[in-house]
Amino acid sequence: MIPDDLRQSHDSRLRARGLVASSIGIGSLLVANLTVRAATLPIDRNFWIASSLVVVLFLLPLIQRQTRSPRLAGAIFSWFLILAMPVILLNFGSFPAPGIAFFPAVPIMATFFSDARTGLISVLVLGAATVFAHQTLPLNDAATLRAIAPTVVASSVIAPALCFLLAAVYDRNRQRNERDLNRINRELLQARARAEDADHRKTEFLRHMSHELRTPLNAIIGFAELLTEELAEHREAELAEDAAKINAASRHLLGLINDILDISKIEAGAIAFHYAPLDLSELIREIEHTVAPLAARRGNNLVITAAAGLGVIEGDSQRIHQVLLNLAGNACKFTERGTIELRAARLPGGERIRFEVADTGVGMDPEDLGQIFEAFVQVDDSMSRRREGTGLGLMITKRLIEEMGGTITVTSARGAGSTFTVELPAREPE
Repeated sequence: MIPDDLRQSHDSRLRARGLVASSIGIGSLLVANLTVRAATLPIDRNFWIASSLVVVLFLLPLIQRQTRSPRLAGAIFSWFLILAMPVILLNFGSFPAPGIAFFPAVPIMATFFSDARTGLISVLVLGAATVFAHQTLPLNDAATLRAIAPTVVASSVIAPALCFLLAAVYDRNRQRNERDLNRINRELLQARARAEDADHRKTEFLRHMSHELRTPLNAIIGFAELLTEELAEHREAELAEDAAKINAASRHLLGLINDILDISKIEAGAIAFHYAPLDLSELIREIEHTVAPLAARRGNNLVITAAAGLGVIEGDSQRIHQVLLNLAGNACKFTERGTIELRAARLPGGERIRFEVADTGVGMDPEDLGQIFEAFVQVDDSMSRRREGTGLGLMITKRLIEEMGGTITVTSARGAGSTFTVELPAREPE
């Protein structure tokens, strides 16, 4: 009698089961009472009123199934219980009425099926109805009490049983959910431990392999340089050009290996920073000399805008140089016959430095900006495949900046270029 979508949530499943059990239970109680009443008393208006209420109770599970929500059926059920006692007292015309023994269970069910406010309203309504009936309605005489004794006994027995049923259903679901939660937590802890162990092993493997690969690669680069010089002296231009290609490819491969090594160090928390006085103007000049050939290779114009009074900061020259070179290199990679601009300035107060790397290149869609700092991510893969890169550069850049106590943000639009803004403290972070 409960639709499948109400079984997905613990709360809805619990309410749906309770509503079915309570409506059928109370309806069955009323059927028993009506049977006894029809056999012992004349059938009157109260009999037919109670019979119509039985029909409503048995319809509640169907209402819940059709609406696929326990809220509407639960609210109908709660207000049915709240208003039933005053109606019974007034229609019976005496105190106590035969169903009064049932009503201590009403606040529990009203709270369970609706909310605490409805439960409080039920307490107030039932209390007021009881006081009013006690003050205004006459007590039943002995003959009437004997006639309704089976109903009073049945109500007195079934009301505690129904309260126990609701409590048992709730406690059973609570225990089941607690067991499920504990099992899921244990599985999550085990999965997390396995994932952390695998990640640690992966990090250690990358770190060791990077060192192992760099040793022979440095030898290849060294011998390629010697071979290039020797062939140039012997005027073997074609062979010298081939040796230069070997050298360039080896250096590119070394850069990729260095990126992987940086990733492994960052993940292992083993990356070190060496802070020392750093002349920002000199740093900008070094960046300009390095980036200018990269920009010219794709027909780009490099513009350096360094504000006056940059002065000296405490920083890691190698890491700041790496950050700015990564950003400027990316700008050159994705810009053709455009402009690359590097701006540097001290922020008001002099405690932070701002670098901006702007380009007029292909740009990015706003929805892509949230993932560009993730490892191994390249926006617009079909286009990026025509350019060098592994998707590690921006992730490394962001982590280095954060380790130095700084921040990095980006603004971009498709076809309108990108601007990366880096802010770093002027002193070594604590």
